[in-house]
Amino acid sequence: MKLGDVLKKEREKKKLSLEHTASQLGLEEQEYQEIEAGNTPAEQIGPLLANVAIQLETPTSRLLADSGKSADTKMGQAGELIKKHRERRQKTPEQMAEALGISKEEYQQIEAGQSGIEKYGPLFLHFAELIEQPVFNLFYPCGLPFSQLDDYP
Repeated sequence: MKLGDVLKKEREKKKLSLEHTASQLGLEEQEYQEIEAGNTPAEQIGPLLANVAIQLETPTSRLLADSGKSADTKMGQAGELIKKHRERRQKTPEQMAEALGISKEEYQQIEAGQSGIEKYGPLFLHFAELIEQPVFNLFYPCGLPFSQLDDYP
């Protein structure tokens, strides 16, 4: 499965229309359709964000806003919060990069607020609120990474 498949399935389960969902997320309908089709960087950003949450043993929502609410997210904040939680866990940027399977430079971009997490993280969080589920469940439906699933109930 793709992350877009998970989003579509969850949206349909809640009987939310494509246009309503796009509107709630502040996106054009076509842009949201591209996300559901799996044709955006969201496919890579979602699993990366989930892995950061796992490595930092921190709820995904708290990496996006101190309150864990989408209304409190702002551009550049995710990088600051990830850095704060990394330091609290006494991990170095090098340790995080290695654990995430990315270069040190890529990890530094995350903490500098210059990664796709800044765009897609708040979007995932808002979507999760729309469907009334924890944001982490988007990336691990049924407790498994979505990439390991063919389908789920």
